[in-house]
Amino acid sequence: MTDDADIRMAQSMMDYIFRRLALDYLSYETRSGMGLFTASERARALETGEYTQDAAPASADIPKAQAAAPVVAPVAVKIEPAPLARTIGSSSDLLESMGIKSDAPLCMTCGVKMRMSGACFVCEGCGNTSGCS
Repeated sequence: MTDDADIRMAQSMMDYIFRRLALDYLSYETRSGMGLFTASERARALETGEYTQDAAPASADIPKAQAAAPVVAPVAVKIEPAPLARTIGSSSDLLESMGIKSDAPLCMTCGVKMRMSGACFVCEGCGNTSGCS
């Protein structure tokens, strides 16, 4: 329970803060999709059966805004493809470029990156294995 008329219940402080931010900054359409209404909108729904206001202002009453800045002509930009860093010549080069070797764990003894040895990993620094013999 909260003392806020717009937010009657909140599960936590974070829940309350984000509900308050949603009520303050989101549009009515976005809030109605989430089921968040202000106290006045809920009272209107009890009286009229709808959350929306009765009459929208006429479009003739709203002054038209002028363009803020002139439209700028697009500029042609020449884009060149980036050169390839290196070519892949074998399957081991392909696996290395895909990052397969980066998945190797670190050695529990010395901290050096282990390398694949069959189905297990072996440390090139101290010779420790990842559990295989």
